[in-house]
Amino acid sequence: MSGRLPSSPITVYAPASVGNIGPGFDTLGMAVTKMGDLISGHLDPSLKSDQIDEITGAWTPIPLTHRENTASIAARLLLDRAGIKTPFRMKIAKGVPGSGLGSSAASAVGGAYLGHVLSGACFSMNEILEAALTAEAGVSGGVFLDNISACLFGGVTVSHGETHSAVPVGYIEGISLIFVVPKATIKTSDARRILPEIVPRRDAVGAISNTAGILAGLLRKDPLLFCQRVSDPLIEPYRKTLLPGFEALKKAALSSGAAGFAISGAGSTTVALTPDPEMVQKIHKNLRNVLDAHGIEASIFLSTIDPKGVRVADS
Repeated sequence: MSGRLPSSPITVYAPASVGNIGPGFDTLGMAVTKMGDLISGHLDPSLKSDQIDEITGAWTPIPLTHRENTASIAARLLLDRAGIKTPFRMKIAKGVPGSGLGSSAASAVGGAYLGHVLSGACFSMNEILEAALTAEAGVSGGVFLDNISACLFGGVTVSHGETHSAVPVGYIEGISLIFVVPKATIKTSDARRILPEIVPRRDAVGAISNTAGILAGLLRKDPLLFCQRVSDPLIEPYRKTLLPGFEALKKAALSSGAAGFAISGAGSTTVALTPDPEMVQKIHKNLRNVLDAHGIEASIFLSTIDPKGVRVADS
């Protein structure tokens, strides 16, 4: 344990994230700006057990019970590991909208990072990742590192589920993200159930090629290449059937100047990407027109890649 434990409330910011980034199924992740959770907490010796005082801003029901919430579970895992049995109070302000932007990952990573800070910042990033993953897997039953690693490290990450490991790859400037977030959400389990066990070889090769292209664009600092390679021939053909208006939205985005368009994570959120800031408003307008024409209730959020990942708020 390092230094003196904080005695005043700490607020952690955990950004939203894009799992897969199109073709990088269960492997690539990307943290994004202007959408994220704020998780506040402090140790409180007057309590008999950990307590979540309130949760605000959630698009779907989230457990208030500390033993069922990924944020409080992750925080307690690290506090226990640090030998701190004192209960904590926690408040969660959900700022990750809809589904497909790593909402549960933000809660888990934010809770783990809060536990890290309340413990005196004595844990490594990999230990924080493991706590977040354990909390998430305990609630959802799945091991999906793409959103967790992106939220934790920021920028673009590559993860490996079997070894519970993740590598931060880097960050690229000059990419505008236009997210369409429908009011109707999709469960990740449903989005996975629709996928076949066997896929055509040409689609697998195409996905590998585009995943490599995304990483090449990142390493070469080439925003256009990055945006163009988010095309997903492997998973999108199956999942798009769960997203009303998908083809019309994709056509509108690409014809308006977007260089790429993809499902964000498992959906229902989608994202248009452009390296040209002058195209953003045109893309926004035409996506809104499609939503209105199809009677789809959805919000549009403008964003960029977040280079920082989870952190103490305002730092």
